[in-house]
Parts: sequence; C-alpha cells; structure tokens
Amino acid sequence: MAYVQRPKRRIVGLLSGLALLLTLSAAAAGQYVPVHGGDFAPRPTNLDQDSGAPPSPADQSAPDASVADDRARTSVNFASGKGTVSEDDYRPLTGRERWQYYVRATYWSPGAVFGTAGPAIGAQIGNSPPEWGGGLKGYAQRLASEFGNNIITNSIQSGLAALIKHEPRYVRSAKKGFLKRAGHALAFVFVTYNDDGKVRPAIANLVADYGGAFAQIAWYPSRYTVRGDGVRLGNIALGFNLIANLINEFTPDIKRVFKRK
Repeated sequence: MAYVQRPKRRIVGLLSGLALLLTLSAAAAGQYVPVHGGDFAPRPTNLDQDSGAPPSPADQSAPDASVADDRARTSVNFASGKGTVSEDDYRPLTGRERWQYYVRATYWSPGAVFGTAGPAIGAQIGNSPPEWGGGLKGYAQRLASEFGNNIITNSIQSGLAALIKHEPRYVRSAKKGFLKRAGHALAFVFVTYNDDGKVRPAIANLVADYGGAFAQIAWYPSRYTVRGDGVRLGNIALGFNLIANLINEFTPDIKRVFKRK
C-alpha cells in the first residue's frame, strides 16, 4: 500500500489499539453467561459443581441443541454481512454468542467474505482510489483495504456493544407493511436495542462506522484527509448500513417467494 504519513499512522494506531482492546473485552465476556437479573457468572464446567460427577446422558444431549441455537442466533446474512433478530422474540446475545457472532461477521462466514470482496469490486469498478490503478494489483490493494476496514469496524462495534450491552445485530421489525418496515430499517441505522429490549442510540454502530473510515484513510494515498474524506467514507458506511438493514428486514419475505415457486 501507499506510504502512510506519520499523523495518519498515529490515527490508525490509536483506532487499531481501541479495536484490539474492545475485541479482547468481547472475548473476555465470552467466558461468562447471564444469570438471574441480567448479571454474569463464570461459565460452568462439564462436572456437577456440587458433587463433581460427570453429567448424565440426558444432560449430555443438551449441548447439541445449544450449539444449534448458537449458530442460528449468531448466523450472518450472506448478502448483508450482518446478523438478524426479530422484535417478536427478542433475546440478547450471551457473552459467548457475542464472540461467536464477531468471528463469523468478521472472518468466518460467506457474509464476511462477500462483505469484503463486494465493496472491493465496487471500488475497482469506480477506480477508487485512482492511484492504486487497475488489474489484479489494484484489486489486491482494494481488497486488503476493505478487509482491514472490516476488521477494525467490526472489532469496535462488537467490543463496544458488549461493554455497553447493546445489540450488535439488526433487529427486524414486527410491524406489517412495506413502508413501516422500510422506515424501521432506516431508523435502526441510528438506533438499536439494549439487552433489556429498549431502543437506544446506536453508539457502537456509529463509532465503529466512522472509526473504521478514519482508519481506512490512514493507508489511502496522502492526498486523502481524515477530516474530509474520512467523514465522507463514514457517511457512505451509513448508507451501506441502510442497504444491509433493508436486506435483513426483507430476506424472510424473499425466501417465502422463492419457496412458493
């Protein structure tokens, strides 16, 4: 990539450090599970805590259902790169599920791959930045740029959301009608649920979108600035979030249409 000037290096260093700190916080949260009242307690072992005896055969079958539930609750939409939960049966993620969701949304799912390769293809078609040129070399730079942006953005979003107990997934509307649901998707660019199912400003999402954009400018050609181009890229990220929300909102409807055929 192009040479990164010292002020830009400081910015990306600070943001990368913040992303790492928040990611480690999310990982630590994964070692705990909610107990009564919403507090967290250490995850139990396979031995009965009172007797030290191994679990019964009936208890051993429970993890299979738990694993399947974890996968469903932490799955990532291929087209949007985001997970979804419905207002109808909202249940917050546990610490372990938050960590699983972060890994799948950032590294290990078709949605994570498409969420990186898709924008890189768009930037390649638009020749942005033009200094990176075309061909395989230009696309490799854009792909690496989007991958770095995705890691920093998701690390900030998932880690900060875990710390302030906000929902990292998109919350699908329980309302009927296209306009109401589309309006819900627009609103949830700027708001989200907390762990109590109450609507709150989407602080983690907004900080992550602009933080990832500012970090991305650090490895862009030197003519790009954080104050101008970083804010512009952050605004574009909000637009992509709206598209992702609309995809997640109407994916069940699209699936039903194809099932009828």
